[in-house]
Order: sequence, then structure tokens, then C-alpha cells
Amino acid sequence: MSAPLIKATLQSAFLTLCSALVATFLTPKDPPIIALVIFSIFSTPLNFSCQQYLERKLPGYRVEKHEANEQVKGGASSEGGVTVKRRLNVVNTLTKVLIDQTLVAVVNVALHLGVVRALQGMPLQECLQAVKEQTWPLMIAGYKVWPLVSLLNFTVIPVESRTLVGSLVGLGWGVFLALRAAR
Repeated sequence: MSAPLIKATLQSAFLTLCSALVATFLTPKDPPIIALVIFSIFSTPLNFSCQQYLERKLPGYRVEKHEANEQVKGGASSEGGVTVKRRLNVVNTLTKVLIDQTLVAVVNVALHLGVVRALQGMPLQECLQAVKEQTWPLMIAGYKVWPLVSLLNFTVIPVESRTLVGSLVGLGWGVFLALRAAR
């Protein structure tokens, strides 16, 4: 594992732990803290790798180079007689947001619902039932938060920091999930 991946995984596990601990004060039934942290350790490398893959395949920015004698407006820098300007690739960015908020999100939600229960020792049938019954309500709840986070991540956050930003927003989301898991 690379150093950035290890760092992202540790940060995510720590923030998940914090979310679960906050949730313990908000509900009479304790959330499954250990299961939530283990799931975070399991899922962060997958999400980190997914972010890296999406950025490689669909770069969020194009680099345009102009000779020093050409006039370039806004956001340009000069490198040895060549002016370099980064331009947002809107189509790639919107494609990444769409992939992130559909395929990636549904996989994350379904895995969270099933794996956290499995780690608590629940029977497979109960885990699958929870995935079947709760995936779409949780996806709909997530659409109130995550599309904006995804858009900001893909436009202004460097790829190596996206998991951390997601984890920080996920601190509040994690309290919500921990409270749901404690039901």
C-alpha cells in the first residue's frame, strides 16, 4: 500500500471512530463501533483507488500551453517562456460526478449495510434483507449531501485529498449512519 493510501485509510478510520463515539451520546442503543471502523478500513482503499482510477481515465483539468508572446487571461502561469493554464474539463467532471453518485454510491451503501451487519454476527439472510430494504432510502438521504461534495471534490480538491474531504464530511454523515446502525 502506498503512503497516501495508508494515510487516507487511517484518517478515515479515525473519523469513523469519532462519528461512532459522537453517536453513542445521541442514542440509547450504542452503535456497532468496531464494525463501523473495520468497514471503514476495508472500504477506504477501494474508494481511494476508485478516485485515482476516475481521475486517470477522466482528468478533471486540461493543461493548455501557450507561447510566451500569446496573451492568456486568468489562472495562467509562466514556465520557461511557455504559459500554462489549467482549464476545467466540464464533461469529464460531470461524468465523474454521475459515476460517483450512481455506481460508486450504490455499491458503498449496499456494502455498508451488509458488511457492518455481518461484522456484528448477523445471519447472511438478515444482511441481505437490510441491503434490499435500506439501500434506496439511504441513497435518497445521501443525495441531500453527497452530490455537492462530489462536485467540489472533482473540481477544487486534489485527487490525493479527496478521500480525506469525503471523510471529513463523512464525520457528520457517519453520525447519521451510526445512529441508523444503532436502531
